Amino acid sequence: MIRKKLLVLFCIVLWVSSCYQYNKPEKPKNLIPKEQMVNILLDLKLIGAVTGRDKEVLDSAKVVPESYVYKKYNIDSAQFANSNAYYTYYMKEYAEIYEKVKDSLSKLKTYYTDILDRELKEKRKADSLKAAKRELEALELDAEIIDTEEEEPRLIDAVSDNE
Repeated sequence: MIRKKLLVLFCIVLWVSSCYQYNKPEKPKNLIPKEQMVNILLDLKLIGAVTGRDKEVLDSAKVVPESYVYKKYNIDSAQFANSNAYYTYYMKEYAEIYEKVKDSLSKLKTYYTDILDRELKEKRKADSLKAAKRELEALELDAEIIDTEEEEPRLIDAVSDNE
């Protein structure tokens, strides 16, 4: 009984491992290099983020994101699909590619967050300068009003009933 189960299990393992070798993709002649694949996947991720957020903008401009990327890197969809299938089979290489994509996205996020922080600081500074200027102008206006109210008293000419 145990031998039958072991034999069936052994056959299944043998069959799965043999099929694994047959599904191994051949290296495409026009395989996209790893560094270029990183850039392509990075662009696709960025475009995917924009597409998810501002899809109407892309639709109104009649932009097809994938076509833009293919044209930018001078590749076609079949070349990308074959290269992607090849790299996904070799998980270690694909993990390296995606780690670089992840690192690049993190650096971009930090870069743009820093720019946004600087812009906010400059805006706050400009707003505080405007507020200070308005306050100074208000104080000067108040001083003018006070100056005109505190004019020296003038003597009134005497008016007599005899004139």
